[in-house]
Amino acid sequence: MRGLVRSLACTLLLAVALPATASADALGDYVAARDKAVAASVAAAKAGKSGDEAVMKREEAALKDLGKRLAAALGPLKFKGLTGPNYTLQTLIYDESSPTRQLDGLTFANKEYTTRIVVTPDSVFQAWLAARAKDDGAPAAFGGGVKPAASTAEFYTDALSFDGGFYQPYVELPVAAAGETAVATLGLQIDEPPGNTPPNDVAIVRIADGKAMVGIAQVKLDVKPLAACDALWKPAKAKADVLQKQVEKDNKEQDPRWDEIAKINDEGSAAYRACFAKEAPNQPFFAAAVKRAEALLATARGQ
Repeated sequence: MRGLVRSLACTLLLAVALPATASADALGDYVAARDKAVAASVAAAKAGKSGDEAVMKREEAALKDLGKRLAAALGPLKFKGLTGPNYTLQTLIYDESSPTRQLDGLTFANKEYTTRIVVTPDSVFQAWLAARAKDDGAPAAFGGGVKPAASTAEFYTDALSFDGGFYQPYVELPVAAAGETAVATLGLQIDEPPGNTPPNDVAIVRIADGKAMVGIAQVKLDVKPLAACDALWKPAKAKADVLQKQVEKDNKEQDPRWDEIAKINDEGSAAYRACFAKEAPNQPFFAAAVKRAEALLATARGQ
C-alpha cells in the first residue's frame, strides 16, 4: 500500500497525535520531502520519462532519503525478533498519471519474512486511509474508518506491501485494547480467490502513542473442514469447473466467459468466508488464533 498524503491533508492532520519521540518539525520535513518527490515522479511519468536513467536514479535517491527522514520522525523503534527498518515505498507512482497508493512507513520483519510490522505516524496513516477511500473502485468500508477498512483485502494489499499476492481476512478476532485502537483478523495470504482454503495468518492494526502499525504473522492452526461452509463453496466450484472446460474446449480469443468464471469463483469464495466468520468463534482453533493475534499485538507494543 503505496500512499500519498496530499499537502493540504497532511497540514491539517499533523496536529493529530505525534509520536512522543518525534518532533512536528521532523514529521513535517518528511511529509514535505515526500510530497515533493512524489510530484516529481508523477510529472516525469506523465511526460513519458519515468524510464529515463536519470529519473530512475533520482527516485532511487529520493526513496533512500525519505526512509531516513521517516526514521528520524518516528524515533527509535525495536520489536522483539524483528529486524529493520526498511522503507516501504519502492516506487513513488501508481500508474502514469497518479501517485503511489502504498502506505509509506517502516517495515520490521523476521528472517523468514513470515512476521512483519509496518509502522508510520498516525497522521500519515489517517491521511493515507482517507485518500484510499477516494480511489476508483475503493471498498465502501474504507470510508467507515480503521475497523471496517481492516476487514478488506484491499486495505492490507497497500498497507503491507504484498508482492504478487494479498491478505484475505476471514473473521475478526476479539483482542484486548486498553487505551489504544486494536483490530485483529484471521485470514490467508494468497494470490487468487481462496475458495475454501482454511486461513493460516493473523493480521493486526494498532494505533497508539501517535503511531499506526499494521502487522501480519503466519500461524499454524488445526482448522477442521466446516461442512456447512464447504456446502456453499463446492457448487460454485463445480459450476466454474464445468464452464472452464467448455471455454478451454472452444479455445476462443478473449472469451467473455472467463470473466463469468472469475465471478462465480469470487462469489463462492465470499459465501464460504461469510459462513466461516459465523462458524469460527465456536470452533476449537479460534482461541488459539486469538492468542496468536494477542502475541503479535504484544510484539507491536514492544513487549
